[in-house]
Amino acid sequence: MKKIFVILAAMVMTLSASAFEFDGINLNASVNKITNEIAKRGYAWDETNDAFTGMCRGTEISLSLNWKDVKEAGKLGQLIVDIPMAEKDAINVVAKMFNVIYHVAKGAEANTYSVSEDGTTLEVKSTAKGVRLVYSTPFYKK
Repeated sequence: MKKIFVILAAMVMTLSASAFEFDGINLNASVNKITNEIAKRGYAWDETNDAFTGMCRGTEISLSLNWKDVKEAGKLGQLIVDIPMAEKDAINVVAKMFNVIYHVAKGAEANTYSVSEDGTTLEVKSTAKGVRLVYSTPFYKK
């Protein structure tokens, strides 16, 4: 349990005060620039999973980019971060932590947080292998 909290705390620390940055990568940039920046940080393309994989603070994570469902071509709609966690209550721990850090997005379902004044949201989901963080930028077309 303590390990989960430490990993999540580290993940949150990798986010800058600007909601448009993940690990120092400006999510408002073009998709080409974003993918180049992800590669520079040591993430490698995994064709099997259609995502980048790499180490983030000692944990191998997966980064997926949704650039298809966007309002503006060439922009990023969503950044999807998959974090492997074997603990059964991982989603509850993550949600509890984000409940302290962020406000629930207005009119949104539980576990969806407003992370920026521009409308960027973060949705926390449970997966078979752990937890998924879905950052939806203002460019995301729902």
